[in-house]
Amino acid sequence: MVIGRVDLERNPIKPITICMIGAGGFIGSHLCEKLMSDTPHKFHVLNIKNDSRLEGLIKMADLTINLAAICTPADYNTRPLDIIYSNFIDALPVVKYCSKNSKRLIHFSTCEAYGKTIGCFLPKDNPLRQDPAYYVLSEDASPCIFGPVEKQRWSYACAKQLIERLIYGKGT
Repeated sequence: MVIGRVDLERNPIKPITICMIGAGGFIGSHLCEKLMSDTPHKFHVLNIKNDSRLEGLIKMADLTINLAAICTPADYNTRPLDIIYSNFIDALPVVKYCSKNSKRLIHFSTCEAYGKTIGCFLPKDNPLRQDPAYYVLSEDASPCIFGPVEKQRWSYACAKQLIERLIYGKGT
């Protein structure tokens, strides 16, 4: 007898429909491959750019997973507007449609969204630089510190932080 996949309470996993955005990237392609081979779920995979099916596919899905992003550090300085568009502007409709249709959203991000630690900004000769506590990021306690606006390197972190704040505000 073949036993299907079960959840933590040993109940069979019920199939759901997942709208996967950004499935062509490294993490997305591997996640899709794993989920498609190990679960009974149905997938709608799409490119977020100029896809008129976005709202309809989100409406039909039980869950939307957004992995779409430009997240290559070498591009942060050379393509800052593309970075902002990809990580914030292009993600806006996903958040809007999930919120409007009361759909669950899993939005991938990185530690970049939390900025730098206080220790990174202390002068080199400051004795506090030796204290490991100044290098720990705590989401609930650490201040959010990014570099100056003219340093394009922060375009990714700021765009990711802003979309996360929007998701939190929408309650998606």
